[in-house]
Parts: sequence; structure tokens; C-alpha cells
Amino acid sequence: MAASNATLIAKGRSGATYSVETYVPDAVATQCTFNPAGLATSTSATNWRVPEDIVVTDIAILAAPTAVGAVFTQDGAAKNGATIRWNNQLENLANRPGIGVSIKQGSFMGLLQF
Repeated sequence: MAASNATLIAKGRSGATYSVETYVPDAVATQCTFNPAGLATSTSATNWRVPEDIVVTDIAILAAPTAVGAVFTQDGAAKNGATIRWNNQLENLANRPGIGVSIKQGSFMGLLQF
């Protein structure tokens, strides 16, 4: 396996849709990085400051890394029950499960791999 890029999709309270590019390292216990303005790389920020209340609805990843999944974090703390498995989020799967993770406005959202 190898590091991969992904796209995180979120719906804001205002109705806006956010598409945030995400870099997924190829190792467990690592943080994904985010770039809402272009391609995310290994040196991008390890969190995204959410501009309004959002619900993460999807993450589409090109290829699954060595890590089996990730847990969402809000302001550095894990959100219990807010986990994903990378093999379920492959972009070529037409039946990816919905996510539905809520993040509050102004919070720093992250993904910690396991």
C-alpha cells in the first residue's frame, strides 16, 4: 500500500457544500492532512478549522493505506463513534456508506488513523 489522496465532503448549516482535499499517510497512528484550497500533501495542516456547523457526509479515497481506518477528532479530542474504515471509502465504490459526523463551527477537525 501507499499514501493516498482523498476528498472529504461536508454540508454546512447554510446549505454550502465543502470539498476538502485530504492526504492520507501510509502508516498507523498518523494524522491526515487537509487543504480546502487545493491538493493536500504531507506538509499540509493536520486539521481544518470548520467555517460553520457542518456534517461530514462522505470521504472518497483513491486507495486504502496500511492503516485500516481513522477516527474523527474535534479540537484534538477523538469523537467517540466517529470512525471510518478506508476499505469502505474507496472512490470506485458506488455504495460507500454515509458518514454523518457533526463538527461545530470554529472547531479544528482532524482524522487520526488506526
